Amino acid sequence: MRILFIHNKYRQAGGEDTALALETALLNKKGHAVETLIFDNEEIGQGAIAKIQALKNALYNRSSEKKLILKIREFGPDIIHVHNLFFVASPSILSGAAKMHIPVVLTVHNYRLICCNAILLRDNQPCEICVKRKLPLAGVRYRCYRDSAIASGMVTLVTGIHKFRHTWQTKVGKYIVLTKFAKDKLFESSLGIPLEQLVVKPNFVADQGVGSLPREGFFLFAGRLSREKGLNTLLEAFRDMPGQTLIIAGEGPEKNLLEVEYQGSENIRFLGQLDRVELSVLMKKCRALVFPSLWYEGLPYVILEAFCAGTPVIASNLGAMSDLIKDGYNGMHFKPGNALDLKEAVRRFGENRNDLYANARQTYLDHYHPEIHYISVMEIYDTTIKIHQAKAG
Repeated sequence: MRILFIHNKYRQAGGEDTALALETALLNKKGHAVETLIFDNEEIGQGAIAKIQALKNALYNRSSEKKLILKIREFGPDIIHVHNLFFVASPSILSGAAKMHIPVVLTVHNYRLICCNAILLRDNQPCEICVKRKLPLAGVRYRCYRDSAIASGMVTLVTGIHKFRHTWQTKVGKYIVLTKFAKDKLFESSLGIPLEQLVVKPNFVADQGVGSLPREGFFLFAGRLSREKGLNTLLEAFRDMPGQTLIIAGEGPEKNLLEVEYQGSENIRFLGQLDRVELSVLMKKCRALVFPSLWYEGLPYVILEAFCAGTPVIASNLGAMSDLIKDGYNGMHFKPGNALDLKEAVRRFGENRNDLYANARQTYLDHYHPEIHYISVMEIYDTTIKIHQAKAG
């Protein structure tokens, strides 16, 4: 099979970039012809005139459509798989694929189609006031994207106008969503996407091996140090548990403030950004990964990496985490933003047997292993192509 990936790069797009790299490598290894067409938001210029042109192009970029059509003629794909189309690529690539009679699969990595800031979060609380509105102006009123009414309006127009044009319903064969939670949110939204077009297929990670037992006496947080990740909840909980060691791996806008505030807590250590090998070593040694996020999340790779290492996860009972973690089986849940309940989850975790570790590893083997992913994605491609061919004739 010949697969053309399309990806629009933007700052802090780690999940999409990782998914594309892993998927490309896997399909190449399996003998498929794979190419990628990259667009980049760094192309967007500065100044008022450039911003106006960027808005126009975000709605429908004819230059991007032409690039796609040229690539289709050159490569001859059987299917197009989109990882991101905001903002330089634009929905024009979906129309370009339709003109060339190539079926399209689109992976939904976040909630951009139904929320202008893409994370369904406002004031560090889940927010869904825009989800069911055709033209959701609340995002503009609250300046949800980059704290700018103009930028928020641009995103709202891009998604809203194409709702009225039925682009999201008619120009994509299948939407790949990463969790059942995300599937339900999209189906219940104003997008009007039929249920049969939404398919749950998680991301995957390469098998880096499992950690041995017994584990060392520390808990681990790994990720971006920003407010929506729930660091204040995490650190408040562990400051009141001097007998429990917490290691923080990562960088972010809150790092310096948090280091100063919690410098007196001897059981909390900040290690900064680690490379993948260093993080893998910690993941295999820690008692558990703690994931206190305040937003719904897409499908955090760090949780998949924990399961791969046979490491249980203590996480907010919210969004994707409610799907991924089964309380008492491969980890523990606690109430989002509630430090007392997190302390209780750590206590309950200490009472459990080693089967939590075996169950975490089994979760990886059953759902997030490359071979499982390959079978699933090929089934989605095959089904999408057959449906497209049936409609064509």
